[in-house]
Amino acid sequence: MGSVKAFEADVAKLGINELKRQWSEAWGMPPPPKISRTMLENSLAFKLREQAGLGLTPEQQEKLNRLVAAYKRNPAALRELKVKPGTRLIRTWQGSQYDVLVRTDDYEFQGRKFKSLSEIAKTITGTSWNGWRFFGIKDSLRTGAK
Repeated sequence: MGSVKAFEADVAKLGINELKRQWSEAWGMPPPPKISRTMLENSLAFKLREQAGLGLTPEQQEKLNRLVAAYKRNPAALRELKVKPGTRLIRTWQGSQYDVLVRTDDYEFQGRKFKSLSEIAKTITGTSWNGWRFFGIKDSLRTGAK
């Protein structure tokens, strides 16, 4: 493996058992039991690039630079909600469509106010969920990164 793209392409071709074996070898520990394949691929590709002296991809470096700059301007910014009030979140679950309105300090779902998306996800599914994940909101929205 040589270039950054080659690392990513080679890692993506691995079967899951080989991916986990190489991940364990690269990081010096077994992977977390519930880690997704995507996370395994990304973290293994990063570790292999790092070991080869290539470091971050240009896109990763740019994202890191933006996050650092945002943090320096306002350390609390990385913890603040970046989905604008008035945004509608729509999720289809078991054949039904659900619509949530993002408000300034809370969320509105079926005419009721909720403090978190996780509360709404639990109302819909009957089980605990990470509300951001349930509604498909990318972490980049939470951090302000693009």
